[in-house]
Amino acid sequence: MTEKQGDKVLPQPQKDEPSTLGLVSEWLGLSSPRTKDTSNKPLFGADGKGIKSDAVVQGDINNCFFMAPLSSLAQADPQVIRESIKQNGDGSYTVTFAGAREKPQLVQPLTIEEQRKFAQTGLGGVWPAVMEKAFGQYLKNNPEERERILGHSAGWFLDSAQEYADSGKATEVLKLLTGYMPGGIKLKDSHNVDGVQSLLQDNFNDGKALPVVAGIAAGNETALSKGLHPEHDYSVLGYADGIVTVRDPRGRTELNISGKRMESKEGVFKMTVQDFAKAFDEVLVGRNKPVLGGNGALIMKPLRLKP
Repeated sequence: MTEKQGDKVLPQPQKDEPSTLGLVSEWLGLSSPRTKDTSNKPLFGADGKGIKSDAVVQGDINNCFFMAPLSSLAQADPQVIRESIKQNGDGSYTVTFAGAREKPQLVQPLTIEEQRKFAQTGLGGVWPAVMEKAFGQYLKNNPEERERILGHSAGWFLDSAQEYADSGKATEVLKLLTGYMPGGIKLKDSHNVDGVQSLLQDNFNDGKALPVVAGIAAGNETALSKGLHPEHDYSVLGYADGIVTVRDPRGRTELNISGKRMESKEGVFKMTVQDFAKAFDEVLVGRNKPVLGGNGALIMKPLRLKP
């Protein structure tokens, strides 16, 4: 079945099992939500301390480029997330992203379908799903922002949920979540170990609170051989003594197209910095203050040296 909305024809999900495309449509506010869930689940967990990296468990929407930065930020600086969400008396939420303070999003209570298909709403509270819903709403309401974050502003991306997901930019998400453009290094074509080691050592020394995200490009054979997924973003949770701690925002690792799976504990695994540098193609480090004259400009250091 299809439903015409303006000059666009949008596929409709089956009643018994919604399609991923239908979920993306609903996430962007282009289809009608289902029955409201009347349960009163705590926003930040029963003890109010649920803003942790492992509370972010990606659902059926292909938006790792949002979930990985969110998980990293939860570990690095949970106060940023706490200050971004206000629960209103009627059960709705006001979400104000640090990078778009002039555009707060009024988010209605999560529907039953949203709680089933969006980020997991477990003991850590519903905040990951609320942030996810607010992000989709923000993209819908701001076509120019959607173009920058997704790479396009037209509605054609709804024709394929995977096209939509693959185009998301973790760089822009970190800016939206923190208010500042991240720094980082491009590893593709070089995979320079010294550059990665220096970046991670600088970030995880001295108790710095900065979120780190690493992405894998299509065709990375090392990633495939290690059981990782190209075209996927991961959270980087720590670095010490040459070992990098990484987390899949799905909360688990899955078989890739090579039939291999990175062993993990609830999505968390460790790699040597040498393997990490070869398996990943980009490392981004969030900011908590402006750089380059106070404008928060992106600092990227392309490392196109020979290995």
